[in-house]
Amino acid sequence: MKKHPFCQNINLINTVMNPTMDINRKLQSSEEFITFCCHPRFLRETALHSHSFIEMIYVYSGQCQQTINDIPTTMHQGDICLVDMNVKHLIDCAEENDIIINCLLNVNYLENIVLSRLAGNDLFSDFFIHSIYQSREYNNFMMFTSNGSDKISELMAELLCEGFDRSTICSDEVINCYMILLMTELLNNYNNNPDEETKHTLQSIKLSDILYYIHSNCNSTTLADTAEHFHFHPNYLSTMMKKVTGRNFTGILHEAKLSKALVLLTNSQLAVSEIAHMIGYQNINFFYQIFKKQYGMTPAEYRKQSLKLRTNKNSNV
Repeated sequence: MKKHPFCQNINLINTVMNPTMDINRKLQSSEEFITFCCHPRFLRETALHSHSFIEMIYVYSGQCQQTINDIPTTMHQGDICLVDMNVKHLIDCAEENDIIINCLLNVNYLENIVLSRLAGNDLFSDFFIHSIYQSREYNNFMMFTSNGSDKISELMAELLCEGFDRSTICSDEVINCYMILLMTELLNNYNNNPDEETKHTLQSIKLSDILYYIHSNCNSTTLADTAEHFHFHPNYLSTMMKKVTGRNFTGILHEAKLSKALVLLTNSQLAVSEIAHMIGYQNINFFYQIFKKQYGMTPAEYRKQSLKLRTNKNSNV
């Protein structure tokens, strides 16, 4: 069950051979921002499929032969592949020595990574931003070869041990830190051994810096302030963000504020009205309205649910 967390009440083989069944919905409703599972061996190739999440494929041993966007690829031990949302791919039958690990990355988690820890890191931030905001048009994947890096294999081993176990109270944060360390090491390894197919990614516009600025200053910033900070005309900045992300500045600003509200509701005893003021909402009724529209519950209900989940998790440790 730990290796195949989505297969409790359905036939395992059907799920593996037809990944489009309901794994996307199950991941989206999961409390875990990253889900780990082992790819089964000795079965025929998986059906051609895509996901509403980003998939990180890691070859623990042996090799992995797959087809991504009609491109045949072969991964060897230690290699890592990031597959974008909505990318159609299939994996060939794995043999006895082929151990392949799938790390399924929730979109909300990715957004937090892009807008905080990886801001300014062109290679990953560009990939994730396009994945989150332009998934239907982008349809990309990135391949990283280990080049014999012991550090990458060590980080993956620590990440997988924590991911499959999750026995510590702070396991989510530990996993998050290992992911950042892993991506940093992948970037270092990539820069030392550049791949021409993805080298152009390093030259992309740093939209992640703009998004990070909005999230860091969401309680007070405006479109004019943000545009001035990055030396853009407000109209140009607004148009560019709409074109790339599909959302206007106001929508992104509200999402940044609500993201901070979730953290404060979960980790503090501050009154809801105080939290609303801290994140830049002077109209409490409007804050309640936009929060319920986004999450389907009031701030108080969210806090109660979050406390219950944390209590249950601590009692199981």
